[in-house]
Amino acid sequence: MSFVKIQIRSIVENIVKLHSQFIVNIYKLKNYNSKRILIYTDSRGYEISSIFTRKSYRKSFIQELIKKYNCDVFICPEKHTTFYDFFETHENFKKNKYDFVVCLIGVVDFSPRPLSQIEPILKLKKYKISNNFTFSDDLKKLTTQHDAFYNGETTSSLVGLKLVPKIVNKLNSINNLIWISCNPIDLNWRGNYFRDRPENINYVNEVSKSLISHEKNNNFHVIDHTNWNLEEVRKYTCDNIHYSKDGMRLIKKSIIKHINND
Repeated sequence: MSFVKIQIRSIVENIVKLHSQFIVNIYKLKNYNSKRILIYTDSRGYEISSIFTRKSYRKSFIQELIKKYNCDVFICPEKHTTFYDFFETHENFKKNKYDFVVCLIGVVDFSPRPLSQIEPILKLKKYKISNNFTFSDDLKKLTTQHDAFYNGETTSSLVGLKLVPKIVNKLNSINNLIWISCNPIDLNWRGNYFRDRPENINYVNEVSKSLISHEKNNNFHVIDHTNWNLEEVRKYTCDNIHYSKDGMRLIKKSIIKHINND
């Protein structure tokens, strides 16, 4: 992609983002006396196929929520949106005393990625990590290294199985939390993604299942997608990771059902 196209794309995305936030604020005023909800999501929270929906509530499960409730919305605010970012934002906004907190986070944290990508991400998030967890000066000790290779490099995950208890404890401290899990990956299907995923990409689902097994003795609610079969993966996602229209509808119904039954 040429420099000019990149600049144009960035300008359009920023305009869409600003417009989206403006509409969210309008609905916040309209729904001032409704239930208060914090929505925090990585890139799975928006429809990825169009530049006009990126980082926007449009065609997302978020669209229906902002129309019904008084919502504060954070849609992929970081290039790599992680649990560390979510915890920091919640800490800054918890004074609002939300009736529910919706958290769609985990795929960035759990995904195996080339080792060279890990340290830059950790450095960017060092302040947020230290605000929420006790850690040594060697941030790499937080990560989980894998034997599998991807693009000629060994792979590592920002958050692995060994950190699940700490993540669960932190999630458990948040009142009325709804966490939307990750899902299995079909290694024989790319969807609209342009290349193969790492061979160990299903580590994402393994960590998700571990987190859910800890959750059973805790307070937060899980919308569990970890047991999807491969047909469901292809129906509810467009590329194994990001949601299709059917996936967005499924999440919307699950969230509203839980809120209304509370």
